[in-house]
Amino acid sequence: MNTVINANHFGFLPQNDGETNATALQKALDKGGEIVVSLAGDYFLSETVYVGDNTTLTFEKGITIIRQPSTTGVNGNVFINKGAFDGLTNRNIKITGLHLLCNGVESTGFGGTAKKVGLRAQVAFLHVENLEIYDFSCVGLLKKDYGLQISAFNGILLDKLYIEGNKDGVHLGMGKNFIIRHGKFKTYDDPIALNAFDYSVSNTHVGWIENGLIEDCYDLADDSTTGYFCRILGGAWVKWSKGMLVHHSDTAVYQNRVYRVVMNPTDGKLYRSETPPSHTSGVREYDGINWVCTQEGELYDCGCRNILLKDIHLQKKRSISVAIDLNYDTYARSFTKGSKPVPQGNITFENVCIEADVQTFFRANYPVENITIKNSDIKDAKILFEGFDLDGLSYPPVQLTVENTPLLKNTVVSDGRHKVTVIQK
Repeated sequence: MNTVINANHFGFLPQNDGETNATALQKALDKGGEIVVSLAGDYFLSETVYVGDNTTLTFEKGITIIRQPSTTGVNGNVFINKGAFDGLTNRNIKITGLHLLCNGVESTGFGGTAKKVGLRAQVAFLHVENLEIYDFSCVGLLKKDYGLQISAFNGILLDKLYIEGNKDGVHLGMGKNFIIRHGKFKTYDDPIALNAFDYSVSNTHVGWIENGLIEDCYDLADDSTTGYFCRILGGAWVKWSKGMLVHHSDTAVYQNRVYRVVMNPTDGKLYRSETPPSHTSGVREYDGINWVCTQEGELYDCGCRNILLKDIHLQKKRSISVAIDLNYDTYARSFTKGSKPVPQGNITFENVCIEADVQTFFRANYPVENITIKNSDIKDAKILFEGFDLDGLSYPPVQLTVENTPLLKNTVVSDGRHKVTVIQK
């Protein structure tokens, strides 16, 4: 029988400062196995705590983790896996009962100054298999950090969540086989972001997000908001070529690696790239252009497929609740001329209930196919298919299957770029 390690016995205690507690909790976690925090109270944490393989961390009832600024002057994530920065996969991690109060603190650094470009979360896991998080809350998100950020994953279960604040609640990057269930969200930005593609400073990876279930989740009413309940992003790009014009967040492949541009997103400036990026990690400047080496592999497209959203309660007033987006502005261009976007598809909505003023339930302006809505009540909200007139970009036919879901006469709207076939059952 495995021995249960009590982190309180290592000096992780309510009366201690954040640095002392981080050191104590880290010592307990370094033992691996089953670690418990049993003493109720408020615990300060000021330094990042790293979680390794085959580790279960349980916070019992009555425990709150409160962030403090780091004594180094540079704030990291509150929790992250040990292999995140080295690209090493950690396996079999389980965290239960983590209740986090951000307390006005988030990670230091942004864009090219971040320790890992695209990493911006209170709790993060990069390169992870078999991750389980139960009974998680995060309150007080500021304007930069997400609540949970997970990328390069295979097999995650997020069960019973409450996330509140200004930024994304759950932000997923590249990965497969995920479940997000029993979640309540009150976030100014997207509660759930399935961002296979995103700004270069907002995603650590690009790649497909596949085989997922989002179940029993609430978009809670709030006075103000931006974004969507669920944002679904895809992208496509090309090989690097001499003389190509790039701007912030543009993506290119060179020597079996994916590189992305990190510049000022607000000026819309184009840069001519004459020298190929060739470094193997981090950010390096070539021809006045900052390129980040995002990942290994000759990958040219990304998106989301085989996703089921079930038992969803849309209680917040929104212009659009769910969107499959193509980015094309100064912050990011998710389509590069000459690329071949793979349609995102097999997206299913089941038992979705609109409980507020929502103008558009679903909008797609990225190539999509095979969308299903069943057993739902979307009131008079629109289902909208539109697109961009970009050289080389085409939209395939879309099959929209509607089952046991009342639609008004003009609910399905297309701007003509998508040829939509509606099959009602």
